[in-house]
Amino acid sequence: MNALQVDLRVAELLASRLCHDLVSPIGAVNNGMELLEEDLDPEMVGDAVKLASGSARQASATVQFYRLAFGQAGQQVEMDPAQLRRLAEGYLGPHKANLDWRADQLISDGPDGTGKLLLNLVALALEALPRGGTIVAGADLSDGVHIGVSAEGQAARLRDESAAALRPDADVGTLTPRSVQAYFTQLVATRLGGKLAVQDETDRLIFQVRLAG
Repeated sequence: MNALQVDLRVAELLASRLCHDLVSPIGAVNNGMELLEEDLDPEMVGDAVKLASGSARQASATVQFYRLAFGQAGQQVEMDPAQLRRLAEGYLGPHKANLDWRADQLISDGPDGTGKLLLNLVALALEALPRGGTIVAGADLSDGVHIGVSAEGQAARLRDESAAALRPDADVGTLTPRSVQAYFTQLVATRLGGKLAVQDETDRLIFQVRLAG
């Protein structure tokens, strides 16, 4: 598979991933709007409005998160740490995962593109928490740039296909819309001059990237 085919396949799979994650909230918005078109009592109207508005917020949060995680906007230089934190919290909102954010210095003082990398690491950590838990996103800039995102929760682990996608010799032809995000995260880390390493502990996974100072 040549470089162009690889790029196209990754782009197609990322688009599939985005669409997959939007299908549920957008469908719920439609359901809520259809309910509002019916002759409902006030209580049901309130439920329909909550369904539509909550799902619309979820869809918006997903699009905004992926815009920076997957798109060119994530390479912006003066990115606001508070903005990235809000995006990460919004993305995690529908899931049983809490965010412990310790990365303001990274976004303010780190190299261009580190915000993009951090969001992808957060998404990767979320995948590793099938039963929910806590995601800790932090960085140490005292000796180069060391980015660490941990996923802490019961049975924390990556799916086999995502773990395979993180290997240096990963076969792009075997990627799926679910595993492509792991592969893409590794690409982002490599482009920044780093290497993504995963430390597997009991009920805890730590994703680490060290960049040259």
